[in-house]
Amino acid sequence: MEVWQNLYRLKSKGCNVYVLRNDGSYLIDTGTPNNAKLILLQIRQLNIKLDGIIITHAHFDHVGSAYTLQKELGCPIYIQKEDYPYLIGERSYNYAGFLGRFAKMAEKLSKFERPKEASDVDELNSKMEIIHTPGHTPGSICILYNKCLICGDLLRHGKKYHFFGKHEIKLSPKSFCSNYDEYLSSIKKVSRLDFDAILPGHGSPVYNAKEKLRELIGKINKF
Repeated sequence: MEVWQNLYRLKSKGCNVYVLRNDGSYLIDTGTPNNAKLILLQIRQLNIKLDGIIITHAHFDHVGSAYTLQKELGCPIYIQKEDYPYLIGERSYNYAGFLGRFAKMAEKLSKFERPKEASDVDELNSKMEIIHTPGHTPGSICILYNKCLICGDLLRHGKKYHFFGKHEIKLSPKSFCSNYDEYLSSIKKVSRLDFDAILPGHGSPVYNAKEKLRELIGKINKF
């Protein structure tokens, strides 16, 4: 489904997966393991040849199908260099609290083959702008293209009280962040960029996004 000009949201498991088509075509994130078949079907329906897979950060719900998709599509994977060791399994993230323990357990149970190599996302020669937004993970990135911010897990969009209430932009759980102070600084950093829409890693697209993000920044500044 096209959610912004030249940007498509695919049906996926684990996280939102997008296809960006500009001077090249890129898959953004891959979802959990065993997601590849579903993704491949939709890529073929869109009748595109991918030039690469871009990973916003290396949490397993975003990279679980990266190896299989790279193998099937024959295209490179791009990731910010700070997250490269986590992508290939040389290092592991630390999570905190109950949510963190649950995530760690889910990661261990979700056995999947990791990519053997990846390229630095800063090497991409494209019309999209890559913004390093550390804090959720050391190498988290956002992608700015055509006044749309694809933000990975920097921001979420969902009901205020999870199952009810109005939809709003929300913070990622602190338990999943590698450095929470850096994470909050990264949100303020992207708030100064020029965009009209946000495509989050979890939740629905956000339109009239600057106004809604300002509300969240106001809450952060009260902390």
